[in-house]
Amino acid sequence: MTETATAPALEVRSVTQYYPGVQALTDITFSLAPGEIVGLVGHNGAGKSTLTRILAGVEKPVSGQVFIGAGPVEFSRPSEALDAGIAMVPQQLNLVPLMSVEDNITLGVKGRRRDVVSRAAKVAETLGIVNILGRRAGECGASVQRLVMIARALLRSPSLVLLDEPTAALHPSEVDRVFRAIERMREEGVTVVFISHRLEEVLSFCTRVIVLRQGRIVADRESTTLGKEELGELIAGRKLDGVYRKASSSDSHAEPVLTVTGLAVPPTVSDFALQLHAGEVVGVAGLVGAGMSEVLECLAGLHPRHEGTVKMEDKKLSLRSRQASIKAGIAYIPDDRAHNSIIGNLTVATTATLVNDREHRLHRNIPIVLAKREQSAVDVVLSKLDIRPKLVAGNRISTLSGGNQQKVLIARALMSGARIFAINEPTEGVDVAAKRDIHARIREMAAAGGAVLVASSEPDELAELCDRVIVMYEGKPIIELAGEAATKEDITKASLIGRTTQDEA
Repeated sequence: MTETATAPALEVRSVTQYYPGVQALTDITFSLAPGEIVGLVGHNGAGKSTLTRILAGVEKPVSGQVFIGAGPVEFSRPSEALDAGIAMVPQQLNLVPLMSVEDNITLGVKGRRRDVVSRAAKVAETLGIVNILGRRAGECGASVQRLVMIARALLRSPSLVLLDEPTAALHPSEVDRVFRAIERMREEGVTVVFISHRLEEVLSFCTRVIVLRQGRIVADRESTTLGKEELGELIAGRKLDGVYRKASSSDSHAEPVLTVTGLAVPPTVSDFALQLHAGEVVGVAGLVGAGMSEVLECLAGLHPRHEGTVKMEDKKLSLRSRQASIKAGIAYIPDDRAHNSIIGNLTVATTATLVNDREHRLHRNIPIVLAKREQSAVDVVLSKLDIRPKLVAGNRISTLSGGNQQKVLIARALMSGARIFAINEPTEGVDVAAKRDIHARIREMAAAGGAVLVASSEPDELAELCDRVIVMYEGKPIIELAGEAATKEDITKASLIGRTTQDEA
């Protein structure tokens, strides 16, 4: 009886995992106490997702054991892990788009329908999504869908919850909802494994941090003994350079390369205006639903019924299709890459050159792949982005971690020959070292004469990366912050209440 009462909620002993040509995990050993909130961090490709897939029953390890309570378990499928009390919220969205939010949350839950729906409403209220239970999941943005996935996991009353990048693409106000839900789980004795590249969140919310590097545990520390810089260096295995930010390469007196006036996407966006110059990075900030994504989607040709005018220099553009946007020289990297950017069976090389029809001409809508040209061009660009583990261009894109997939999409934009780059959530699900790499590449896009428009849910990212930040509130641009005035605090405040501390001074 005493042994059961003091048994760990989870114990992992000497777990090792291999894939063809890759040793993903080596001798992973740790234990978690009931009600403990533990951060699991590491480089993209360090083994975090592999470990959580093993714990969730998605795959079996080559060797080692997993214990729940005092007894060993071996899962053949995810349903067995779920029955044992392990719920996983994966990094990739996996809702049923045509079903309602409520039906997605309650899908597969046993019990009287009335009771299940009542419990679902309480969980949804905790996460701030109770008012959209009747809406189709596919009509919700990526950040809201992530909250729905968390609600689905909580409804099953698990003893262990695996959260893989649960706050990715969430605004700070939405992150608070997630943290409140996790705090409630802790109070109820539920153990939480929190996987995130947002190191501030890991250190502030987790009592303990486990660091993976190249498939091995390199640190297991109390969070109070760590600082952000030291944690970043443990993840990277090296000293990290300072914040990457340099002066704009743009000439504010030059004619803009892109001018947007009166842009409207009913019912979300109205009266959006923008002048974008070559050599600058401009950010778009706001709460989820404020219209940032829709602005970038318009430039990508994804809202054919939009209103307003878009000009590239003196030429008026008709961006009524994706093809028209590509032809105009606009490269677009959306959020939710798994659904909007990645075709899992394609190779890294083909993904990187998929829309590059200046080099690889399209004939009857079938891309003609020139292997040698692909190989050399992709290798050059990917080597600059420091993709880990080292890859060949023939690997399937689906085999890469989320962060490495994002780097391939950055490579695709760099190879496209575009003049305008519209990037939504550029570092979602990307570790601290890779984030610096990507920021550096974005600045290089601008330094080479490109004009970059970035939408991000992370105010500190926009403050660090951008020359100017346009803040949107309820579908309209309300303020533009430039240079040193574009602080994290003012971006956050303007996004939340429609004004900044500068307005109150």
